Amino acid sequence: MKRNLTINEEKAIRLVHHEFGGKGIKEAAACMGRSIRAVQRLLNSANKKAPQIFPILTPQHRAILSMYDQHMSRASIMAGLGITKKVLAREVESLRSWGFLFNRVMNQYRPSMDGRVRERF
Repeated sequence: MKRNLTINEEKAIRLVHHEFGGKGIKEAAACMGRSIRAVQRLLNSANKKAPQIFPILTPQHRAILSMYDQHMSRASIMAGLGITKKVLAREVESLRSWGFLFNRVMNQYRPSMDGRVRERF
């Protein structure tokens, strides 16, 4: 079986990927002894060869996702991470587009739903 990823690409993915307790690109570059741009090139090359591994969540994305899983409000997420509303909206939208986050709509009965009920025999 042919190996698609090089050893350096695999090292970069293992250092940065969120399933392996990923670090930031700066920390991964320091661990590998390479420049930040070189690690980014390795990740871009790996993305072309194995797109199913991507997207990789950044530490900030992981923090937002875990806070959403704990049902924290947006105000407390912004205060906890020290980010603005605009940044949070952008990050949440990217998490939704990647399929990591879904709308928090509760399915509950409201009196306004009475008009939608139809009897069928």
